[in-house]
Amino acid sequence: TNISPDIKSITVENFLNVAGGGPPNLARTFTERVREYYQQNSNLKIAQADGDLLLEGEIIGYETAPIAPTGDEKSALTRLTIRAKVRFTNTQDEAQNFDQPFSFYFDFPQGRSLSQVESEGIDQIFNQMIFDIFNKSVANW
Repeated sequence: TNISPDIKSITVENFLNVAGGGPPNLARTFTERVREYYQQNSNLKIAQADGDLLLEGEIIGYETAPIAPTGDEKSALTRLTIRAKVRFTNTQDEAQNFDQPFSFYFDFPQGRSLSQVESEGIDQIFNQMIFDIFNKSVANW
């Protein structure tokens, strides 16, 4: 990470699910996974409020769509996409602040239902989204 030594803590506000889709615990799971990632991959302490860094936002998309059409007008794959709008505030350096969407997807075979792959898909999508958010916020990639 590229964190100034003056920065000691981060507050991760509870994300909301405004997408209207996904399992009921989707936003809570995302919030907890973000907190865990910052704890495990930086020296930052998680602050309940008034952290040197602030991360907040909402899940704004949870959609499935057919992709990879076959010759018989069916789709060989279905894509689950999750999008989140993330606001990051650095109280020490406002040039680092951002407000932007992050998204990722998970493709699964047409023969499987969303309920069969949803847990695995969400896990993989969250892994990549959180990695991207972390890199944008504190790794300066």
